[in-house]
Amino acid sequence: MKTTAKATVLRAADQHPYRPVALVQERLARSRLLFELEKRQRQVLDAVAQALTPGTGRAQSPIYGVTALRNETAQRLPKDLAWFQLSLERQPLAWWGIDRCSLDQLASSYYGGGNRPLICPLTPPSQSELRLVKRMMVAALCALTPQPLEADALELEQLEAEQAFQAPMRWQFDWTQSRGLPQMQWMLSDLALARLTMAPSQPTAQPDLAAQLKRRLHQLPIRLSCQLAHQSMPTQALQGLQSGEILPMTLTRRSPVAIGGRPMFHATVHTHEGQLVAKLTHDLHQHED
Repeated sequence: MKTTAKATVLRAADQHPYRPVALVQERLARSRLLFELEKRQRQVLDAVAQALTPGTGRAQSPIYGVTALRNETAQRLPKDLAWFQLSLERQPLAWWGIDRCSLDQLASSYYGGGNRPLICPLTPPSQSELRLVKRMMVAALCALTPQPLEADALELEQLEAEQAFQAPMRWQFDWTQSRGLPQMQWMLSDLALARLTMAPSQPTAQPDLAAQLKRRLHQLPIRLSCQLAHQSMPTQALQGLQSGEILPMTLTRRSPVAIGGRPMFHATVHTHEGQLVAKLTHDLHQHED
């Protein structure tokens, strides 16, 4: 018997670099994927700009350009940026780098803190800053991947600079105003590239979907109301009303019946077995004989 392949168990403590199977099939396919991502720069820029804008037309986007670069070799996180990692099931999807001065101003502007001076905070990132970073990362990923992302299932954590990482794709964002600050960066992991190669699953409709929908619609609760009396009063009398006063009411000869807030029938009020009941006489929109 001829041996065609051998497998070796690798210890997790050895920290061996690896790539998902979906990306090891063909080098040409990987190159084509990276080329396609480079052409989606505009979608990434628009998604991040929209994520930074609290309301439509309230403020100009702080970024105006983005550049896509390839990284085929292992690198270390630069020291001049604060780095954050977005993970799915403890596997890194992407890294985001931004200087603390810009992050502090963006979070303050987004969450209504007003215009703050351009300073670099010495304290750890606040919850508002973390939420804003996650919002930008999720928006950028959704602009690329056909697979929907559940934001609640993604974990965000801050990383220390100088850590080694392997990111085949990197984006650099240009600030609208040149303030001498480093560019904001966003990098994808091999796991994120593998998700991009997955075709979106096509949902299949159940064969008895129409019958299920009809059964559910018949079980929906709908409010039915019947007007028993009415009274017209001038505004001056209403202003002097107080608790405990008694108002004279005029019983209607025909009580309108509304279903779901829409008048549908006329009814007459009777008593039956000790209960007050309304007997439908005719459709509200039909003329009486």
